[in-house]
Amino acid sequence: MILLKTMLQNNVNKIYIFIYKLLQLKEGDSMPITIALISQNETLSNLFPIVAKENGFNSIIKPASFTKARKIALKLENEVDAIISRGATGELIKKVANIPVVSIPIASMDIFRAIYKAKGINNNVAIVSYKETRINKVDVENMLKVKLTEFKFNSEYEIEEVISGVKEKNFKVVVGGMASTDIAKAKGLIGITIESGEEALRQAVDEALNLIEVRRSELSRSARFKAILDSIGEGIIVTDQHKKITTSNPSANKMFNKTSEKMLGKNIHCVIPNYKIDNILKSGKSETKVIKDLHGLTIAANQLPIKVEDKIIGVVNTFEDVTKIQTLEQMIRKKIHEKGFIAKYHFDDILTRNEHMNELKNLALLYSKTDSSILIQGESGTGKELFAQSIHNSSNRKNGPFVAINCAALPEQLLESELFGYEGGSFTGAKREGKQGLFELAHNGTIFLDEIGELSKPLQARLLRVLEEKEVMHIGGDKIIPVNIRIISATNENLTKHIEKGTFRKDLYYRLNVFNIKLPSLRDRGEDVGLLAIHFLKTSSTLNIDYDAVFKNLTPLLMTYNWPGNVRELNNIMERIALFIKNNAPLKWGEILEMVMNKSEDRDVINLKVPTSLNIKDMIKSVEKQIIASTIIRCDNNHGKAAEKLGIGRTTLWRKLAP
Repeated sequence: MILLKTMLQNNVNKIYIFIYKLLQLKEGDSMPITIALISQNETLSNLFPIVAKENGFNSIIKPASFTKARKIALKLENEVDAIISRGATGELIKKVANIPVVSIPIASMDIFRAIYKAKGINNNVAIVSYKETRINKVDVENMLKVKLTEFKFNSEYEIEEVISGVKEKNFKVVVGGMASTDIAKAKGLIGITIESGEEALRQAVDEALNLIEVRRSELSRSARFKAILDSIGEGIIVTDQHKKITTSNPSANKMFNKTSEKMLGKNIHCVIPNYKIDNILKSGKSETKVIKDLHGLTIAANQLPIKVEDKIIGVVNTFEDVTKIQTLEQMIRKKIHEKGFIAKYHFDDILTRNEHMNELKNLALLYSKTDSSILIQGESGTGKELFAQSIHNSSNRKNGPFVAINCAALPEQLLESELFGYEGGSFTGAKREGKQGLFELAHNGTIFLDEIGELSKPLQARLLRVLEEKEVMHIGGDKIIPVNIRIISATNENLTKHIEKGTFRKDLYYRLNVFNIKLPSLRDRGEDVGLLAIHFLKTSSTLNIDYDAVFKNLTPLLMTYNWPGNVRELNNIMERIALFIKNNAPLKWGEILEMVMNKSEDRDVINLKVPTSLNIKDMIKSVEKQIIASTIIRCDNNHGKAAEKLGIGRTTLWRKLAP
């Protein structure tokens, strides 16, 4: 799908015509179908796989009834498309399941056959059934010369009591479902189970397949409609003919600072004061206008009537913060071009004493000698771009451009135009002469796509084509442009989970993940904390201090922090500390660190190392010693203050520190 929002930015009519046509598409559903049979009936269990094979669906058979059947049904909801069961069990499953459930009908002939079989044993027959049976009792009695008495139950918990009542009335034979006849047999009665025939099973299967088709169609339509609304950057609010809000997308919720729950069902005037749609409801004509100073914003509002058979049933309202988009576009373009296309860092700039990090540097150096794609994974602030630039500068492409872009920092419409470029006049706001995309600018070099997990599905498809065909096409263009680029991508997210959710393409993932580098967090490379801290302190400002003394006093304090922001956070902290030192702030190290980290006593974090080779008693002693030692450091070696902070006596503190 070519960039919908960019190309149709100021043409709301076309957007909604596209939505309407998309919802009318009839696509072939190639997804496999799985249906479960939950029944203790052996005949049905034997027939079901045969019927499944004939109809081309996968079958699952679970022998169960009543409460157990309901529990199984709940577990199967995410595995199957529909459930087939029988009688009371099927009715009970319908009450809890959120997928189609079909009860196998018990035909009158099935009951008739069971009664006929029972008559051969005793002329006085008890029929135990869930609610009502579907037979004419008088006719059956006359035809078979048998006496029938019906006993009903409304839940599984009543069956045993009902059967006991049957026995007390001296009945010898019980006709009913398997649950009833099993209990009858256990009480010494003769149980004749009503068997469902093949025809009834096939009828239930046909009904289940029809329900699955309808449900999938509705889910598909709903999912596509929601995906379209959620992906559009403009705020969208749909009202009915009474001006009440029926739909709002995330962009509208954010723009008007309200949740969907607080918007749905409300009059649009209550959500947006002084906003009127009366003319649209009366005239049925679309309107486009600019509303000034709406919540302090300049918003372009478009109003499109919804008509069914020439009757107006509502209005689609779209809103766009014009000032924000213009400012954002200017800032992003300026930032991208100011950054330049040069990689500044080399592997020697990656400071570490950590063995694993050194192994990763060597691995990345090896990868740099290829032209294959590399995926760098790691938490925010672990140095993913540092590795990407180092790989580029060690590769055969080092004399070519290094183009970096953050996929999460750009709106989708701007990201596509930046990546692929556009022809002049292809959309509102486009330069007359057109514009080269970043893939073109990275020709014979490297393009670094940071936060690749934020890429939309349409752009994922276009990126996959670039990887496979080594060519791009401008937005609004019809010419193929060959490109020779190496793609390095990075993410701080688990892309495999995105694949499972369907938000990231599996084929693209394998194209990007030819070589993989997983960077450890700073808390997993403790030996680098002090090294990096002193490096950042030296580069922050020219300070006339004893760096060795600083390292000795500061490192133990820094080691007690968890560093959720990793190396980037450490750099920021050291810039603040440099400011305190430069201005001769009369504070102790512990006080300085507490101020720059904005920490309180309640939020202090201590990294503990527990030797698992010890028994539990010695483990506890080891943890206590680490906590006490860390607290003493934070209290600038004042043992009395540390004991007070820990809520223990000074003698207890010394005793717990003893070997």
